[in-house]
Amino acid sequence: MKRYCLISFALSVLLAVRVFILSLSTAHHSKYVFMMTALVLVFLRHREYSKVANEEKRANGGGFFRISEDELRGLTSPDRLYLGEGFLWEKEQAVLLYGLMEKDPSLCTVKRNPDVKGTGFIQSLGKQEPVFLPLSFFDGHTLIAGTTGAGKTRLYDLLCSQAVFRGECVIVIDPKGDRDLYEHLVSSANACGRDVLFFHPAFPEKSIGLSPVYNFTRSTEIAGRISSLVPTAKGNSDPFRSFAFSAINAVVGGLILTGRRPTLKLLRYYVNSRLTELCFASFTAVFDRYLLRDRRFADEWKSLMRETSKVPGRLLSKYDDLYRRAIKPFPGRVSQEMESLYEMAKHDPDHYKKMTASLKPVLDMLTSGELGNLLSPEETGNLTRKSYSLADIVRRNRILYVGLDSLTDGETGSALGSMLLADLTAVAGNRYNFGKDLKYVNLFVDETSEVINGQLIQLLNKGRGAKFRVTVATQTVADFESGLGSEAKALQVLGNVNNVISLRVIDTRTREYISGSLPKTRVLFRSQSSVQNQSSGELTSVSASISKSLTENETDIFPASMLSELPDLEYVARVGGSTVIKGRIPFVEACRN
Repeated sequence: MKRYCLISFALSVLLAVRVFILSLSTAHHSKYVFMMTALVLVFLRHREYSKVANEEKRANGGGFFRISEDELRGLTSPDRLYLGEGFLWEKEQAVLLYGLMEKDPSLCTVKRNPDVKGTGFIQSLGKQEPVFLPLSFFDGHTLIAGTTGAGKTRLYDLLCSQAVFRGECVIVIDPKGDRDLYEHLVSSANACGRDVLFFHPAFPEKSIGLSPVYNFTRSTEIAGRISSLVPTAKGNSDPFRSFAFSAINAVVGGLILTGRRPTLKLLRYYVNSRLTELCFASFTAVFDRYLLRDRRFADEWKSLMRETSKVPGRLLSKYDDLYRRAIKPFPGRVSQEMESLYEMAKHDPDHYKKMTASLKPVLDMLTSGELGNLLSPEETGNLTRKSYSLADIVRRNRILYVGLDSLTDGETGSALGSMLLADLTAVAGNRYNFGKDLKYVNLFVDETSEVINGQLIQLLNKGRGAKFRVTVATQTVADFESGLGSEAKALQVLGNVNNVISLRVIDTRTREYISGSLPKTRVLFRSQSSVQNQSSGELTSVSASISKSLTENETDIFPASMLSELPDLEYVARVGGSTVIKGRIPFVEACRN
């Protein structure tokens, strides 16, 4: 129909030109009659073509649309979020959609642009207007679900840019290292006079230094972050993982006693059979603190120090004996860290090596090559590379992009992302306990299953009080279960997000979860049945009946099957608990400068 109207419009234009040429040779008054006739003919054909084109465009949901960064900046507000164009999805729209699906399923395949995936007519079931939602809705965290190519990155462009324009802290953790996402983030930052900190293992020359064990309040936090990376087939109760936790915790305690901040390189150095060295240094720190001014033990301690300098490494038992006599009886002097380190240092060497055999590859992975220099910036002495902690970045309201290079090395990328999330959880905990006049922190995690851990669940659960807005993206809900190793933990993640934005989803289980999380509505369904009976032996004794009925049933307000029919960049969203939006997001075009 559209092609017919276009051809008709073109012929009308040609005819009008012909009439105009003929009019030039006619009488003066007839000339204007011919010209007016030609213009009216062109106008009518153009009107017919426009009507058909608009109807087809509406049936396709309006197609893609674009806005510039400057336009998006004008739409950005400190108290509301722009989510493209769309409308409230209510009972009226649900009834229309179910009616179309019930009457004739072929109606759901409206002719559309062959380059556009999905069924565009869904977006035409309501009047499209700019979608603005209260920003406070998103304090409850957001889940974005969508299959490959459905538009998750473009949605992140839209959300990240607005957070940047609001002047808030933005942290993006991107396992794949999407170049377009990073460049768009830089463009948005430049547009408002801000800069982006960059961390990527594949580009060490451009990356900042970033220690994932910098922030902690207890030594057990660091031990938990690293030991959780130890591979196990038995869950958290695995004895090798438990021993790794104890070994790291002992080393962290010793480093703190000796006045040194833990780094991954220091942890690797001491865990690898150098516990005795750290134990001597820790004993020395404790004895110097308490015994040099204690007349009862000062001379003995000085004599032991002189003896140690001549026979290093053979007097650990004498240190322990002095500790038990000079430190242990006085509660104010006792150091649990010292005692744990000593117990680990006197452990049977062969058994120690066996129990830490699975921990050493993890530490080697995080401390080798340029990655090791990036993650332990304090140990490199590189004066040209700027080093930060996540606490500094949050406190200074900075923008950070973290690419994990998971496509090149998935195991290292997953371990690094998991540790950074744990570090952020520690930052959030400190803000929750001691923060005042806090500004919002926007955390965006793409391909969340690659880096998800128990600390992320804590961040989702407690982050709101620390003014963290967390947005996580995934292709399927089963990815969470795979990443966490537990269906119960995956349900914890899903239960801690108040907002769900679904792009096109193919996975059946994910579609059912999203559709089931939406409010219910009641819809009339038609049913028809026919019965035919024939009495035996009587050819003419035939009876038939047809019955039709209408039943009102409670059903999902948006059918799960249609989530796989959404075109690129179109979404169904549940926000603020129960509000349902059907919308489409724009391409945000970066400024050329």
